[in-house]
Amino acid sequence: MVRKKKMENDWFKIEKISFLSENKQLKLSLAGTIKNPSLESLEVYEIPEDSSEQFLWKKEKPLPMGTLSLKERIPSSAQNMDWIRKIGTTRKWILITLKNDNGLPTHLQAEVLVHESEKKKLRKDFSLEAEGEVIRLDGREWKIASEVNTNEQALLQYVPKAESVLYWNEMVTIHVYKVRSSSVSQIYSLLESGKKKDCPNLNWSKDQESENRIAYSWENSSCTKQTLNSQVAKLFRGEYGIYNVRYDRKGRMSDQDKSHWSDVLDKIPGK
Repeated sequence: MVRKKKMENDWFKIEKISFLSENKQLKLSLAGTIKNPSLESLEVYEIPEDSSEQFLWKKEKPLPMGTLSLKERIPSSAQNMDWIRKIGTTRKWILITLKNDNGLPTHLQAEVLVHESEKKKLRKDFSLEAEGEVIRLDGREWKIASEVNTNEQALLQYVPKAESVLYWNEMVTIHVYKVRSSSVSQIYSLLESGKKKDCPNLNWSKDQESENRIAYSWENSSCTKQTLNSQVAKLFRGEYGIYNVRYDRKGRMSDQDKSHWSDVLDKIPGK
Protein backbone atom coordinates (compact mmCIF):
# COMPACT_ATOMS: atom_id res chain seq x y z
CA MET A 1 0.00 0.00 0.00
CA VAL A 2 1.20 3.49 -0.85
CA ARG A 3 2.13 5.54 2.21
CA LYS A 4 -0.08 8.61 2.32
CA LYS A 5 -0.98 10.56 5.44
CA LYS A 6 -4.68 10.51 6.32
CA MET A 7 -5.50 11.06 9.99
CA GLU A 8 -9.31 11.36 9.98
CA ASN A 9 -12.47 10.29 8.18
CA ASP A 10 -16.16 9.91 9.06
CA TRP A 11 -15.46 6.86 11.21
CA PHE A 12 -12.35 7.67 13.23
CA LYS A 13 -9.81 10.37 14.03
CA ILE A 14 -6.21 9.52 14.97
CA GLU A 15 -5.01 11.80 17.77
CA LYS A 16 -1.63 10.27 18.63
CA ILE A 17 0.45 7.15 17.99
CA SER A 18 3.63 6.35 19.90
CA PHE A 19 5.97 3.46 20.74
CA LEU A 20 6.81 2.65 24.35
CA SER A 21 8.09 -0.07 26.64
CA GLU A 22 6.06 -1.54 29.46
CA ASN A 23 6.97 -4.59 31.55
CA LYS A 24 9.84 -5.32 29.16
CA GLN A 25 7.44 -5.43 26.22
CA LEU A 26 7.39 -3.19 23.15
CA LYS A 27 3.95 -1.62 22.76
CA LEU A 28 2.18 0.73 20.39
CA SER A 29 -0.08 3.32 21.97
CA LEU A 30 -3.03 4.65 19.97
CA ALA A 31 -5.22 7.56 21.03
CA GLY A 32 -8.17 8.61 18.91
CA THR A 33 -11.86 9.43 18.62
CA ILE A 34 -14.48 6.95 17.39
CA LYS A 35 -17.20 8.65 15.34
CA ASN A 36 -19.02 5.62 13.90
CA PRO A 37 -21.46 3.86 16.30
CA SER A 38 -21.32 0.71 14.15
CA LEU A 39 -17.54 0.22 14.36
CA GLU A 40 -16.84 -3.51 14.60
CA SER A 41 -13.04 -3.81 14.58
CA LEU A 42 -9.78 -1.86 14.38
CA GLU A 43 -6.58 -3.41 12.97
CA VAL A 44 -3.12 -1.85 13.19
CA TYR A 45 -0.32 -2.49 10.67
CA GLU A 46 3.13 -1.07 10.04
CA ILE A 47 4.10 -0.21 6.46
CA PRO A 48 7.91 -0.60 6.13
CA GLU A 49 10.13 0.59 3.28
CA ASP A 50 9.05 -2.22 0.93
CA SER A 51 5.41 -1.12 1.48
CA SER A 52 4.27 -4.57 2.62
CA GLU A 53 1.79 -4.55 5.48
CA GLN A 54 3.02 -6.03 8.77
CA PHE A 55 0.20 -6.87 11.16
CA LEU A 56 0.73 -5.54 14.71
CA TRP A 57 -2.55 -6.05 16.61
CA LYS A 58 -6.34 -6.00 16.42
CA LYS A 59 -9.08 -4.59 18.67
CA GLU A 60 -12.71 -5.77 18.35
CA LYS A 61 -16.01 -4.71 19.91
CA PRO A 62 -16.89 -3.14 22.22
CA LEU A 63 -15.75 0.03 20.47
CA PRO A 64 -18.13 2.73 21.74
CA MET A 65 -18.21 6.22 20.29
CA GLY A 66 -15.95 8.82 21.88
CA THR A 67 -12.38 8.81 23.14
CA LEU A 68 -10.30 5.69 22.53
CA SER A 69 -7.00 4.95 24.28
CA LEU A 70 -5.20 1.66 23.62
CA LYS A 71 -1.79 0.20 24.43
CA GLU A 72 -1.13 -3.15 22.81
CA ARG A 73 1.95 -5.34 22.70
CA ILE A 74 3.87 -5.65 19.43
CA PRO A 75 5.18 -9.16 18.71
CA SER A 76 8.92 -8.90 19.45
CA SER A 77 11.72 -10.13 17.21
CA ALA A 78 15.27 -9.11 16.42
CA GLN A 79 14.02 -7.49 13.22
CA ASN A 80 11.52 -5.15 14.83
CA MET A 81 14.08 -4.12 17.47
CA ASP A 82 16.81 -3.14 14.97
CA TRP A 83 15.30 0.31 14.38
CA ILE A 84 15.65 1.07 18.09
CA ARG A 85 19.42 0.50 17.86
CA LYS A 86 19.87 2.99 15.01
CA ILE A 87 20.98 6.43 16.22
CA GLY A 88 18.72 9.35 15.25
CA THR A 89 15.04 9.88 14.50
CA THR A 90 13.13 6.97 12.94
CA ARG A 91 10.15 7.59 10.65
CA LYS A 92 7.44 4.93 10.76
CA TRP A 93 4.16 4.61 8.88
CA ILE A 94 1.16 3.07 10.64
CA LEU A 95 -1.95 1.85 8.81
CA ILE A 96 -5.29 1.67 10.65
CA THR A 97 -7.94 -0.55 9.04
CA LEU A 98 -11.48 -0.08 10.37
CA LYS A 99 -14.53 -2.27 9.66
CA ASN A 100 -18.20 -1.66 10.44
CA ASP A 101 -20.87 -4.22 11.33
CA ASN A 102 -21.53 -4.82 7.61
CA GLY A 103 -17.87 -5.77 7.05
CA LEU A 104 -17.13 -2.65 5.03
CA PRO A 105 -13.55 -1.37 5.51
CA THR A 106 -11.95 2.06 5.58
CA HIS A 107 -8.32 3.05 6.08
CA LEU A 108 -6.27 5.75 7.79
CA GLN A 109 -2.49 6.25 7.71
CA ALA A 110 -0.23 8.11 10.13
CA GLU A 111 3.43 9.09 9.96
CA VAL A 112 5.10 8.55 13.34
CA LEU A 113 8.46 10.15 14.22
CA VAL A 114 10.31 8.38 17.02
CA HIS A 115 13.00 10.79 18.21
CA GLU A 116 16.45 9.84 19.53
CA SER A 117 15.48 10.83 23.08
CA GLU A 118 12.62 8.30 22.98
CA LYS A 119 14.86 5.63 21.44
CA LYS A 120 17.47 6.12 24.17
CA LYS A 121 14.81 5.26 26.74
CA LEU A 122 13.75 2.21 24.73
CA ARG A 123 17.37 1.05 24.43
CA LYS A 124 17.80 1.41 28.17
CA ASP A 125 14.57 -0.47 28.93
CA PHE A 126 15.44 -3.34 26.58
CA SER A 127 19.21 -3.35 27.38
CA LEU A 128 20.08 -2.67 23.74
CA GLU A 129 23.30 -1.07 22.52
CA ALA A 130 22.97 1.69 19.97
CA GLU A 131 24.22 0.88 16.50
CA GLY A 132 27.87 1.92 16.45
CA GLU A 133 27.95 2.27 20.24
CA VAL A 134 30.24 -0.75 20.36
CA ILE A 135 32.54 -1.60 17.47
CA ARG A 136 35.12 -4.34 17.06
CA LEU A 137 38.69 -3.33 16.29
CA ASP A 138 41.94 -5.32 16.57
CA GLY A 139 40.00 -8.28 17.98
CA ARG A 140 38.58 -6.22 20.87
CA GLU A 141 35.30 -4.42 21.49
CA TRP A 142 35.41 -0.62 21.79
CA LYS A 143 32.67 1.56 23.28
CA ILE A 144 31.68 5.18 22.62
CA ALA A 145 33.38 7.66 24.96
CA SER A 146 32.14 10.85 23.28
CA GLU A 147 29.79 11.83 20.46
CA VAL A 148 29.34 15.25 18.82
CA ASN A 149 27.44 16.12 15.65
CA THR A 150 27.01 19.74 14.51
CA ASN A 151 26.80 21.57 11.19
CA GLU A 152 30.58 22.06 11.26
CA GLN A 153 31.88 18.72 12.49
CA ALA A 154 31.11 15.20 13.67
CA LEU A 155 33.16 13.40 16.30
CA LEU A 156 33.06 9.82 17.59
CA GLN A 157 35.58 8.68 20.20
CA TYR A 158 35.94 5.05 21.28
CA VAL A 159 37.86 3.44 24.13
CA PRO A 160 38.34 -0.29 24.82
CA LYS A 161 35.22 -1.74 26.40
CA ALA A 162 37.21 -2.84 29.44
CA GLU A 163 38.53 0.69 30.08
CA SER A 164 36.96 3.65 31.85
CA VAL A 165 35.73 6.52 29.67
CA LEU A 166 37.41 9.01 32.03
CA TYR A 167 40.69 7.16 32.58
CA TRP A 168 41.51 5.69 29.20
CA ASN A 169 44.87 4.46 27.92
CA GLU A 170 43.84 3.96 24.29
CA MET A 171 41.38 5.86 22.12
CA VAL A 172 40.20 5.65 18.52
CA THR A 173 38.67 8.83 17.09
CA ILE A 174 36.66 9.42 13.91
CA HIS A 175 36.60 13.18 13.36
CA VAL A 176 34.84 14.66 10.32
CA TYR A 177 35.38 18.27 9.29
CA LYS A 178 32.27 19.13 7.25
CA VAL A 179 34.06 21.35 4.78
CA ARG A 180 34.03 21.32 0.99
CA SER A 181 36.40 24.13 0.04
CA SER A 182 39.38 23.13 2.20
CA SER A 183 41.81 20.48 0.97
CA VAL A 184 43.33 17.57 2.88
CA SER A 185 46.74 19.27 2.79
CA GLN A 186 45.29 22.51 4.23
CA ILE A 187 43.69 20.66 7.15
CA TYR A 188 46.93 18.72 7.66
CA SER A 189 48.95 21.96 7.88
CA LEU A 190 46.51 23.39 10.44
CA LEU A 191 46.70 20.24 12.57
CA GLU A 192 50.50 20.19 12.46
CA SER A 193 50.95 23.89 13.24
CA GLY A 194 48.40 23.77 16.07
CA LYS A 195 50.06 20.77 17.69
CA LYS A 196 53.56 22.23 17.36
CA LYS A 197 52.35 25.48 18.87
CA ASP A 198 51.50 23.55 22.03
CA CYS A 199 54.72 21.54 21.84
CA PRO A 200 57.50 23.09 19.69
CA ASN A 201 59.71 20.01 20.15
CA LEU A 202 56.99 17.61 19.04
CA ASN A 203 58.25 14.55 17.19
CA TRP A 204 55.97 14.84 14.13
CA SER A 205 56.21 12.65 11.04
CA LYS A 206 54.39 12.65 7.71
CA ASP A 207 54.49 8.93 6.96
CA GLN A 208 52.73 8.77 3.62
CA GLU A 209 51.03 11.11 1.17
CA SER A 210 48.93 10.50 -1.92
CA GLU A 211 46.07 12.28 -3.64
CA ASN A 212 43.52 13.36 -1.01
CA ARG A 213 45.13 11.18 1.69
CA ILE A 214 47.89 11.80 4.26
CA ALA A 215 49.13 9.39 6.93
CA TYR A 216 51.02 10.90 9.86
CA SER A 217 52.09 10.20 13.44
CA TRP A 218 53.51 12.07 16.40
CA GLU A 219 54.93 11.64 19.88
CA ASN A 220 55.24 14.38 22.50
CA SER A 221 58.08 12.83 24.53
CA SER A 222 60.05 16.09 24.25
CA CYS A 223 57.28 18.15 25.85
CA THR A 224 58.28 18.11 29.52
CA LYS A 225 55.06 19.76 30.73
CA GLN A 226 52.81 17.22 29.00
CA THR A 227 52.05 13.57 29.74
CA LEU A 228 53.75 11.29 27.22
CA ASN A 229 51.28 10.49 24.42
CA SER A 230 51.57 9.17 20.88
CA GLN A 231 49.27 9.06 17.89
CA VAL A 232 48.86 7.40 14.48
CA ALA A 233 46.41 9.12 12.10
CA LYS A 234 44.95 9.10 8.61
CA LEU A 235 43.57 12.25 6.98
CA PHE A 236 41.44 11.85 3.86
CA ARG A 237 38.40 13.14 2.00
CA GLY A 238 35.25 11.09 2.53
CA GLU A 239 31.52 11.26 1.92
CA TYR A 240 30.74 14.03 4.43
CA GLY A 241 33.95 16.06 4.39
CA ILE A 242 37.55 15.59 5.48
CA TYR A 243 38.08 12.70 7.90
CA ASN A 244 40.76 12.58 10.57
CA VAL A 245 40.80 8.98 11.81
CA ARG A 246 43.32 8.44 14.59
CA TYR A 247 44.56 6.12 17.33
CA ASP A 248 45.94 7.66 20.55
CA ARG A 249 47.88 5.91 23.27
CA LYS A 250 49.11 7.08 26.64
CA GLY A 251 52.85 6.48 26.45
CA ARG A 252 55.18 5.49 23.63
CA MET A 253 54.30 3.33 20.61
CA SER A 254 56.72 0.89 19.03
CA ASP A 255 57.22 0.89 15.26
CA GLN A 256 55.40 -2.43 15.16
CA ASP A 257 52.39 -0.94 16.99
CA LYS A 258 52.37 2.06 14.66
CA SER A 259 52.33 -0.22 11.62
CA HIS A 260 49.58 -2.36 13.13
CA TRP A 261 47.34 0.59 13.92
CA SER A 262 48.00 2.17 10.56
CA ASP A 263 46.54 -0.99 8.99
CA VAL A 264 43.56 -0.97 11.39
CA LEU A 265 42.73 2.68 10.61
CA ASP A 266 42.79 1.93 6.87
CA LYS A 267 39.76 -0.32 7.38
CA ILE A 268 37.57 2.45 8.85
CA PRO A 269 35.32 3.71 6.02
CA GLY A 270 34.89 7.37 5.14
CA LYS A 271 31.10 7.45 5.26
